[in-house]
Amino acid sequence: MAGRSLRVFCPYNSLKHWGRRKAWCRQLGEEGLCQQVVSTHPSWLLSFLKRWNGSTAITDDALGGTLTITLRNLQAHDAGLYQCQSLRGSEADTLRKVLVEVLADPLDYQDPGDLWIPEESENFEGTQVEHSISRSLSDEESPFPPTSILFLLACIFLSKLLAASALWAAAWHGQKRRRWLQTSGLDCGHDSGYQLQTLTGLRDT
Repeated sequence: MAGRSLRVFCPYNSLKHWGRRKAWCRQLGEEGLCQQVVSTHPSWLLSFLKRWNGSTAITDDALGGTLTITLRNLQAHDAGLYQCQSLRGSEADTLRKVLVEVLADPLDYQDPGDLWIPEESENFEGTQVEHSISRSLSDEESPFPPTSILFLLACIFLSKLLAASALWAAAWHGQKRRRWLQTSGLDCGHDSGYQLQTLTGLRDT
C-alpha cells in the first residue's frame, strides 16, 4: 500500500555466490537493461551492513544466503519490475525477479481494481515474477543478528585469542632464553676462574 514499507527477501546459494557483491536494480524493459538502485558494501566482509539509496536499503547475509531489500514509504512511481542480482565483475546473475505493485487505496487493498500498475509492466506478462504484499516491518524483524555478524564476531574473538596465545608463547620463550643465558654465564665464569687459578699456580712454581 502507498505510504507503507515493503521488505523483499532473495534467497540464494551461499557457496555459489560466495564473495560476490549483491545489487537491487529496476528493469527498464522486457529485454532492456536493469538500472541499479542500490548495492551492498564494496567490501564483502561488510556486506551485512545496511546501505541506503534514498528510501531503498539493502543488506546481505552472505553465510545464510539471503539478500534483503527494504523499500520505505512506497509511492506510485516505485511500482515496476525489479531484480536481485549477484555481481561478478561486469556480469550479473539474476537471483530473483520481483514485480512491485503499489495499492492506491489502503482501505480496499485486496481489490485488483485498486492496483496501480505501470505501463511498462504490460510487457512483463510472460516473465516469471513473485508478487509481494507490503506489511509492517516490525512483524518481520528477527530477534537474532544475521549470520554474517555472528561470523564476524567469531573471527574477531578468534584473532584476539590467537594474538594472546602468540604473546604468551613469545614471553615464555624469552624468559626461558634468559634463564639459559644466565645459567651459561655462571658456568663460563666458574670455568674461567678455575683456569686462571691453575695458570697462576703453575707460574709460582
